[in-house]
Amino acid sequence: MPATPADGPDALPPAFLAWARSLCEDLWLGPGEIDASNDFLAFLWRTFADNGEAPSELIAPLVQQRRIELAEHYMRYFIAQAHRETGLDIEETMSSSPPDDLEPTGLTQVGNISIQGIHRADIVRDTAEAVQDYVMARYWTVWPECPTHHLGYHPVLTDGTTQWECSSGGHHRAMLEDGV
Repeated sequence: MPATPADGPDALPPAFLAWARSLCEDLWLGPGEIDASNDFLAFLWRTFADNGEAPSELIAPLVQQRRIELAEHYMRYFIAQAHRETGLDIEETMSSSPPDDLEPTGLTQVGNISIQGIHRADIVRDTAEAVQDYVMARYWTVWPECPTHHLGYHPVLTDGTTQWECSSGGHHRAMLEDGV
């Protein structure tokens, strides 16, 4: 049975790892992005399987498209969640610009928040923050709110898991329902 990203980077073919490292360097993603099994490594593995050792200028739009799709999915998710919990009509916007010399993987924005991450968890956290910021700026409403302290939760990433954390600390709430 061939190796997969779930087996860890060391189990993957050297040609793939060399290509992935070079790609990460070309796209200013940092060498550590492929040092452990993660959703971005799995994305690169599928991209490599479909395209071979394609140059970074052909892969950059695919990286951006992935970021856009994830951000759009989670933007809709958090808008729906905020609407259910507050009753407010939320109309957050999303924009993007193609990869260029200054932004090798393009620019993606939800509201006023730039979505720069490439890992799903980073995109979830940043998109949640964008919707939260919109609710506060547009309606002067705290969302989501800790039921114990009646303070706003803030999106955090702890050990690769996204969650809402109470401003006073100590209280957490799952950010995503199972399967989302």
